[in-house]
Amino acid sequence: MVKVAIIGAGIAGLSCAHELERHGIEPVIFEKNDVVGEIFPHVSVIMQIFNRPVRDPLKHLAEKYNIELQPINRFINC
Repeated sequence: MVKVAIIGAGIAGLSCAHELERHGIEPVIFEKNDVVGEIFPHVSVIMQIFNRPVRDPLKHLAEKYNIELQPINRFINC
């Protein structure tokens, strides 16, 4: 199986990973932050206060899209 490295687990990186998996390519995502799916880091805290549809984003991505992410830093699930 072909593997492709993706730098960053933001919206673009996660979208890329999803498309690659649809075509049989295994994505390996590298993220320096302890959160995934961020569009703008300084706005995300405010948005998470008002809207948090998925309690555990890593578990959600693994279960729904079969995308396994392993953050470099410890992931704190609030």
